[in-house]
Amino acid sequence: MSFPFSPRRRKDFSIDRLRVLYTDLIQHIDFTDEDLGRRAVNDEDRSVHKKSLRFSFRKKLIPDNLNDTFEIETRDNPNIEYAFGNEVVSLLAAFRMLAATKSPDKEGDHLGSAARDDYIVAAMSSAKKVENRVVEILEEIGEIVVHSERTTSDIRGDSVFEYFCEKNILSLIVDITKTKEKKPADARLSDTSCYGVVWTPLVKAQCFQTTSLLLSNVQASSVVYYLLSHNYINEQIMCMTPFQQWTHSSLTKMMPQYVDLLKNVTMQLTDDPLLFPFLIIDNPENGSTKFPLFSVALELATSAYAESDSSVYDTCITIVVNLMKIKSESIEKWFMSASSEQKKLADHLSQRLLNRYNRVCDICTGPVVDFVRSRAVNDELSKLYDDMGVIRDVFWSTRGLDVRLCESLLQRVVSVLLKNMLPPRQDTQFLDVGVVDADVIPQREARAQVSTLFLAFLFSNLAYSPFQRMLAVAVLHPISTPLWLSSRSVKQFSEDEYIFMPALSDIVTGEELRKEVCPNGFRAEVLNALEGKYGDWRFISSACLIQTIFNEELIVNDSLTLMNLLPHFGENGYTESPLENALAAFLKKEHKPSRIVSQALECAGQLAIQIVNFSVKHCTTISEPWEKLDYVLEHSKSWSALGEAYHGFCADAAELKEATGVSDIFLDLLETTIRNRYKAKTQPSGTTVYFCSLSQQAFNRKLSESELLVRKNRDCGMSDVESARFFINMALHYRALHKIIDHKLRLSLNVDQEPGPLDFVDEADFLTRTIGRLDDKPAVGTEMDLTGRMTFRFHLPTGPMKSPEKDSPKVKAKASALILVLDHTDMFVVRPNLTRLEENLSSVLHSISLRSVIAAAADGNWLHVAVRHSDINMLIKNGNMAVQFENTGASLIVKQYLDRSREVLRQEMLTKVKELLPL
Repeated sequence: MSFPFSPRRRKDFSIDRLRVLYTDLIQHIDFTDEDLGRRAVNDEDRSVHKKSLRFSFRKKLIPDNLNDTFEIETRDNPNIEYAFGNEVVSLLAAFRMLAATKSPDKEGDHLGSAARDDYIVAAMSSAKKVENRVVEILEEIGEIVVHSERTTSDIRGDSVFEYFCEKNILSLIVDITKTKEKKPADARLSDTSCYGVVWTPLVKAQCFQTTSLLLSNVQASSVVYYLLSHNYINEQIMCMTPFQQWTHSSLTKMMPQYVDLLKNVTMQLTDDPLLFPFLIIDNPENGSTKFPLFSVALELATSAYAESDSSVYDTCITIVVNLMKIKSESIEKWFMSASSEQKKLADHLSQRLLNRYNRVCDICTGPVVDFVRSRAVNDELSKLYDDMGVIRDVFWSTRGLDVRLCESLLQRVVSVLLKNMLPPRQDTQFLDVGVVDADVIPQREARAQVSTLFLAFLFSNLAYSPFQRMLAVAVLHPISTPLWLSSRSVKQFSEDEYIFMPALSDIVTGEELRKEVCPNGFRAEVLNALEGKYGDWRFISSACLIQTIFNEELIVNDSLTLMNLLPHFGENGYTESPLENALAAFLKKEHKPSRIVSQALECAGQLAIQIVNFSVKHCTTISEPWEKLDYVLEHSKSWSALGEAYHGFCADAAELKEATGVSDIFLDLLETTIRNRYKAKTQPSGTTVYFCSLSQQAFNRKLSESELLVRKNRDCGMSDVESARFFINMALHYRALHKIIDHKLRLSLNVDQEPGPLDFVDEADFLTRTIGRLDDKPAVGTEMDLTGRMTFRFHLPTGPMKSPEKDSPKVKAKASALILVLDHTDMFVVRPNLTRLEENLSSVLHSISLRSVIAAAADGNWLHVAVRHSDINMLIKNGNMAVQFENTGASLIVKQYLDRSREVLRQEMLTKVKELLPL
């Protein structure tokens, strides 16, 4: 026999089944006819219920494992009291313990000492059985209504939906959701009443799930209109507030279904904005209009529970943003008038950024090197990107909210960031050490570093021009307002008071002359960091900040000119800029080789190029583009410092080239550095070019790297070999920057007459490709003409010669079929083409660069060559290449020719190195 709710039983979606379930539900929840009204069970319902396969109303509420006498409630005696001796087992007490709301009689989520009482244990078991049955009924009611709606062509004539509307089952589900624990004085609360089942979190969660099921699965618009009518959904949404009334364990059980309901209602409104009137509540007394879906989603997103559950927060904040993005005049009008919701959202987003900032500062304070803290910083920066994305969406969603959000960010976030950039007061004890030299990052220095990076984050991620301009003025304008340093708390400002936006606007328009102003100390701190006074870490973060401001999409060039940040080439000649002076001072400093210094120099080089490009674009003294460029390069301090740094790196590399342990491998170091910098790219024409993205090396990914805050590994002192590699890399980088100005910028001026955005991609030229061995060699399997080449026949044991290249075939070469070809740069192993001997063609089997040869030694008619090459079966094994020639003389000739070719190649490469890295 199969039971009604057995998985093997075929479900019944008939009207009779719905009557049975509804009658069963009414009996389980003990609602009175006065409470139910027209929703009460009638005689037809009772008749159908009585004939059903399962008469499940309180079959047995007391477990069998107790030996005390008890009576079982039956259909004829449904309200009997259950006794163990003289004690009454109270279902009411059990339901009070299971209730979702907080109450003094609960002793924690595990029911405390009350759970050890045998009578309470029996009552709890019975109460949970009733609870589970109610959950099953609510779930199946939703499935029957959805099935009926989907399988009926005309929903208005469907008996199931008609009964659902007749009994107003949706309102009953909402009432169950809204019902909370009653006081003991309520007459309906007898010890044996099951009324308290509607207090439990599982029943309420199922109510949310059933409503969500109905909304997300019905297809007929008339059904959707019915579900949303009479404020049923609005009441169910609002019944959860305030969230503090629920226990934490109850919230954990109810919240997934509740959030799912909010999400499904949002999806319905997004698909059909005309449903908006169904989701608002008008208050004729004060003329206000409530939008419960938005208000509750916002309240939940800002609640303490959402703070502890990231999935709930992400869903709710997404609901808020999606609702603001709906293109509907009525919805947009409501958002514009919802000043309290706007302020709450703006303050929440700002406070969330500030909390993220404080967490990063706390993590960064401590030892310089810590892998665990570095990983924690990466996690926080990743979450910061998500927070920025939400703020960016809000900026562009609702008119009016953008202004409020700007002011909130300035008050709550930017003011804190700017204050922490300033040096400590003179009377404050402070350990004045640089981050580069210290083993521990002091709190003050950590906050200054994190503040600079957070400002760069605000510039690069919040692509909202009005806010970017205000932030640029706050950080870099020569004049500032004392409000930033005011000790007045944000809470002291009135709700609608705008403080910083009017002050920044007055500075831009010149109104500051009539108000209290002061020199901008934050600008001075940024320039000091760019000068290198606070170490290389602070330089990189400050350079990232300036670079984000250079983004033309965020800040117009007139704003940069207004802030007197860049040099000016006008009718009065060349005017220096503090930014250029600071950058030149940093480039002229002596830099100790390290990985962090390498990143700082890359950032400095790109900034210098950006300044040159800006100067050329705004030079009004000369009209001819090329003459304009030459004039700017002649007077620009940043270009001059860039050239001095380039020649300095070349000189340092040349000096180390003669050092012991470096001279023999200098060419190898240079070749390896070039090959690591340049990546191959195949053009549509089939040719291969090699390029290096300088912007990726300089600024991309710098903001998201925790290395700027907490290091994973310590930078130890570099050896001569590592130092040589450092100076080679810097010389190549600055050579590429010079090529951008000398070639790309000149070419753009020749074509367009005006400089455009710089392309920070360096394509390897012939000199770079030659030294770095980037030129293509004859591929394995191609035909090679041996005419005019130095060739030698050699012998190998008979067997297959396997090539390490994936695309090369297995070739079986006999001893008499192989030829060694010596070129001035490479040696090749080829096999003669026996079918085309008259053409002197051979197939290339392998190629080995002469620069990979370490040494060669003759042993009779055998020649042993030590090479840096992967193993090739029967030819190279563990770096040793052994070949056998016809006689001893041939072996010696090959060795002498090989040594001479290697030396000639080495001298040729050294000559080219002087061209690549000029002194």
